[in-house]
Amino acid sequence: MFTSSAEVFRTRQAVRDLIEVVRTHRAAMDRLAKSGVGFSVSAEAVFETGVLTRDQSLLCSDFLLAAATPDDDFNAFIASTALLISDRLQNGVCEDDLFWNWHAFHDHYKLADPPIRAALMNGFRAMHISGHVNLDGPPGDVDCLTIDRDAILPVLRANGLDYLRIAIEQDVPDHIAGRLWNQSISSGKPQIWPVKAGFRYLYERPVSLAPDTPETAALIPWT
Repeated sequence: MFTSSAEVFRTRQAVRDLIEVVRTHRAAMDRLAKSGVGFSVSAEAVFETGVLTRDQSLLCSDFLLAAATPDDDFNAFIASTALLISDRLQNGVCEDDLFWNWHAFHDHYKLADPPIRAALMNGFRAMHISGHVNLDGPPGDVDCLTIDRDAILPVLRANGLDYLRIAIEQDVPDHIAGRLWNQSISSGKPQIWPVKAGFRYLYERPVSLAPDTPETAALIPWT
């Protein structure tokens, strides 16, 4: 259940990032298709929606198995976990809340590359906040960051992005961060990597980012 604009935006952004994780691991999804998950990956809307349809409900057990066997195929483990979180956040057909997965494999998720690790961690955090799962020990703040504060600040300073640097240094409220994001989008300026990284930090921190009309606001591009 959502209680703030930041949570609405957080969930939409988390789902989009998880879809990108699945797309990044398309080869692993192909391997799953060949080894028993019986659907044509190339034709699947899952790469656009991140949610399984009702007639695909029997596939949930296959993805759950892959998401519980990191030593068999780590990339398939990551991709399946991302898909299952995305499906649950959208109230899809896979009803497992991944409580057991989190407690069994949260250290495995930390082994993924930073953007992918952060996407998974933010997905679990969004599930916890929205009530899809009640985690005893939800993801830590640092684990949810693609790039930490000490690393992003010099980049912003070097690129003359003082408005973003100051926002991060002052840990501005979610609505201020959201207003900056709206202004950045409406300006029509190219979203260069330092800008995207700065706003991604503001989204991934605990306070997150709450733009106006969070249900339709532009999402931060995949890093």
